[in-house]
This record gives sequence, C-alpha cells and structure tokens, in this order.
Amino acid sequence: MLSTNKIKNKQPPILVVVMGVSGCGKTTLGKVIAKYFDFIFLDADSFHTKEAITKMSEGIPLTDEQRAPWIARICKELSHFDGKNKSCVLAYSGLKQQHRELIFASYHHTVGIFLNAGQALTARRLEARAGHFMSPKLLNSQIASMEPINASTDENIELLSLNASRAIADLLLESISGINSLVAIKNQ
Repeated sequence: MLSTNKIKNKQPPILVVVMGVSGCGKTTLGKVIAKYFDFIFLDADSFHTKEAITKMSEGIPLTDEQRAPWIARICKELSHFDGKNKSCVLAYSGLKQQHRELIFASYHHTVGIFLNAGQALTARRLEARAGHFMSPKLLNSQIASMEPINASTDENIELLSLNASRAIADLLLESISGINSLVAIKNQ
C-alpha cells in the first residue's frame, strides 16, 4: 500500500500521457490517475472538431494533415496549464511519433503510459462501448498507424508499458508507483 503521495505537491508540474488505441482504457485509467494525484484530466477526443468526429464515426480515419489542428489545440491547452504550474493527465492515442513529440514538448516534465491491449480485447471493448463516436471499424487502422514509442533516438519518452487486460485498480497502483519512481529519478 502506498502511504504517501510523493509528487502531489512537488514542483514543477508534470504531464502524464496515457496512450494506446481506441478502446484500450486510456480515459478510464487517466481519470483515476488524475483523481489520485489531484491533477487536471484532459481527454484528447474532446479537442476534435465536429467534422472529424463525424468522419471517424463513419469509420473513416483521419489523415495526418487532418490531425494537425487537433494536435495544435491539445498542445495549446497543455502549454496553458504548464504555464499556470498545473499538472495534467492526458488520455491520447499517441499513434504518430511526430504528434507525440509535439504533445510531450508542451510540458517540461512528462511521463508516458502505454496501454498494451490485444486486438481481440480492444475489439470487444469497442463493440460494448456506448455513446462514443469512434467506430469499431477504425481499430485495424489505429493498430496499423501506431508507430513504436522510443523506437528512434529522436524520441525519448519516460514510458511505463502496462497490460490493459489487468484490473483498473492494479493498473492504477502500477501507474502510481511508476510515476513516483520516474519523477524521483528526474528530481535527483
């Protein structure tokens, strides 16, 4: 059991980015991490335009050019909170390295959490999910678009990789421990 929250009141602010394909549990985990640390929670999906949401709900993937203004809106909001010394948790797919680099550059101190989810589990979750615009038809497209994280020397994300099939309570404990450890290392 974790008896203290090591980073809750530490400066400077931190950005925790929970990544993975649609349906892997980013929002669910991101919200409980934000609640635990008393951080601001942001869902990248809320920054999409109505046109983009319509397109994705019809099973049409966005191009990199169509994602660019979305990424810019997210980065602007993150930079705003970093400037106000507020820590955030962002639920964000993180499919493309060039976009991840922009997101992670919005804060001075960052941690990434990648939720590994098998295609069958994710497909079941997407089919069972109600009220979300993302079409289950886009799962294959998202998996194909997911560029490996830290695969090049240009990308250097402090990354926790977690198995998305585990219970949310277990994922939260792993996240708390990993975030505290990574922050402690950076503050040395």
